[in-house]
Amino acid sequence: GPDLSHLQWDFKHPASSPWNQAVISQLMCLLVDMRQKWTVETRSDQYWITKITQKFVRIKRHVDRAKPHVHDNLSVETSAEVAARLANVKDEMLKKARRDMWRRTSMVAVKEAKGDNDLVAWQFLSSIITTLGGDGMSSEDSDGEGTETVYVTCSLPWRRDIIKELNLIDQQRLQDSSIF
Repeated sequence: GPDLSHLQWDFKHPASSPWNQAVISQLMCLLVDMRQKWTVETRSDQYWITKITQKFVRIKRHVDRAKPHVHDNLSVETSAEVAARLANVKDEMLKKARRDMWRRTSMVAVKEAKGDNDLVAWQFLSSIITTLGGDGMSSEDSDGEGTETVYVTCSLPWRRDIIKELNLIDQQRLQDSSIF
């Protein structure tokens, strides 16, 4: 099995493979010792196993994206092509982040210009979104026509329940799409 002093994931197989399950088990042993020093809310072992497994899946997704793709003519991407593809994906993510930031600041600017009495609330909501970052809310797109992008709150154990506030932002976006 995996060596505790040099744990390594097996990215060629899923998290459910015997090797990766052994790694998760080793990480849980380390986590049990570490948890005694934490001041956060206690969680079950199953919760932490799920979180470790989810982290493995996210890392594996990144590893898989970095692998060379096969072109239609059956040639394999060169390392330069892989780097260019990954750079394009990152550029698109950064463009989205800049667009989202502009949208957040636009709403506050509109409220300031109008002198609305809910300006302080919108400044607070903007600071929440900035703090949460791009992963704080995830878009769920559908292929149907005439549909709107809906943002769903990610459940994070360290964050208090702010679904109501985030839904307020979505409702405002749907009412005044020119701002967003």
